[in-house]
Amino acid sequence: MALVLRTTSQIISHHAELERKSAEGYLALAERHPEHRDVFNRLADENNRHMGRVERAYRFGVTDAFEVGITPNQLDPGNYVLEEFSGESLSEDSATALRNEETMIRFCLDAAKTSGELLPDLPDTFEHLVRGKRKRVELLRSLT
Repeated sequence: MALVLRTTSQIISHHAELERKSAEGYLALAERHPEHRDVFNRLADENNRHMGRVERAYRFGVTDAFEVGITPNQLDPGNYVLEEFSGESLSEDSATALRNEETMIRFCLDAAKTSGELLPDLPDTFEHLVRGKRKRVELLRSLT
C-alpha cells in the first residue's frame, strides 16, 4: 500500500516538510547567486512564515477535546515532491524554483479541498498561501 496523507495532521506535516525544503533551497540559491541574495533570502523567510501560519491555524482548530479524524480525500505525497537545484545557471535554478512553487501551489490547493470538512480555518489559510505563492511565481519569472 502506497503512503498517503489520510489525516489533517499528516497533511500539515507534509506541508511543513515542503516549506522547509523549499526554504533550504532558496538559502542555497542565495549563496550561489549573490546578485539575487535578497530575493532568495526573502523567499526562504516567507517559506518559514507560511509553515508557521498553517501550524497556527491547525493548533487553533484543534483542542484536547477535539480529535481530528481522517480526511474524506487522501493525498499522495509522491505527487508533491520538490526538485533539487542543479546550480548550473540562474536560468536553470529559476526554472526549478518555478516548478517547485507550482508544486507547492498544487499541494496547498489540494490540502484546502481536503482539510475543510475537519478544520474550517485551514482551507482559508492554504488559499491565502496560494495567493502569496502565485506572487512569488511572478517574482521568480522576473529574475530571468
